[in-house]
Parts: sequence; C-alpha cells; structure tokens
Amino acid sequence: MPKIYLLLSRTDTFFARAMHGITKNRYTHVSIALDRELTQMYSFARRYENSPLPAGFIREHLHQGVYGRCNNADSLVMELTVSEEAYRFIADRLMKMEQHQYKYSYDLFGVMLSALGIAHQRKDKYICSQFVAQTLQDAGALTFPRHVSLIRPQDFASAYPLKVVYQGPLGFADRVSKDTADIA
Repeated sequence: MPKIYLLLSRTDTFFARAMHGITKNRYTHVSIALDRELTQMYSFARRYENSPLPAGFIREHLHQGVYGRCNNADSLVMELTVSEEAYRFIADRLMKMEQHQYKYSYDLFGVMLSALGIAHQRKDKYICSQFVAQTLQDAGALTFPRHVSLIRPQDFASAYPLKVVYQGPLGFADRVSKDTADIA
C-alpha cells in the first residue's frame, strides 16, 4: 500500500514564534509529501525566505529556504498508509496545484477565523493545516472531528492512523530509513 508523509515543524520565523506563543502548540506548520525522503513536499507558506508575504501554495525543500536555515527546529514526520486511489488523487491534486501555484494564496483572514473557532472556506485560499486536512479528507484518506479550517498542525501529531516515523531536528527528517521503528 502506498504511503503519504506529513512533516510537522516549528521554525524560528516571527510567524511561527507568534503562533506558538498564542496556541502553545509544539508544531506550527505542516507539509504533505509523496515520499519518505520528503523531496515531493508541499504546503501553504511564504514564497520567499526573507519575507512572510507573498505566501501561497509552494513546493518545499527540506535543505533550502527557511527549512535550510532552521535545521535544528523541532520536527515530526508522520506516515499514513493510503489506498492506491487516494494516493493517485493526492498526487494529481498536488501536481495540478503546482502547475497553477500562483492561483492559490495564503489565507491570512482564515488564520484569524480559525483562532476564533469560526469554520470557513475561501476559494483558492488556505492555511497549511487546512490545505493538508482538506487534501487528505477529499482523498478519503483521513477524516476529522471538526471542519478542516479548524485543524491545526499540532492536531496531526495525534491523528489516528498516522504513525510517527521520525521525531527530532528538522535537518535530519529525511535521513531516517524507511524501516525505522516507531518513535513516540
């Protein structure tokens, strides 16, 4: 059965520090990857390392940009076994979104609504956790106890049947064997 991977992290950016200060959550960002090496990894985040805006759909690189600068950041890699159909759905969605990446933007207003506990959906606008949750839910790979716009990165850390395959410094998140035993 194919597997999807989620990378949860908290870097040292102002936004991540602010979100951590407000929510007290260990992880403030989530990305979805099609491979254990995290080479095909996507999320909604800043487009340029030195500026929080503009932000939107991006392909993330573990050793470049903010991630590359924050190799000691706390991270968690989760594995989700999915059906062939769900994997194809997710891969197709990610590829189509990458082809039209500038159509999608980060939902700053959505961050505020989410913080207030107000469910919402805005066309082509997402926050990282909403995007990952929506993608997994639409694929039939995972369901959530509340609206996807209210899901936070931290929620994935305890979502069943996600399995922890790595926990530690961000810079080593891609260097762990596929056969690694559970850590937790």
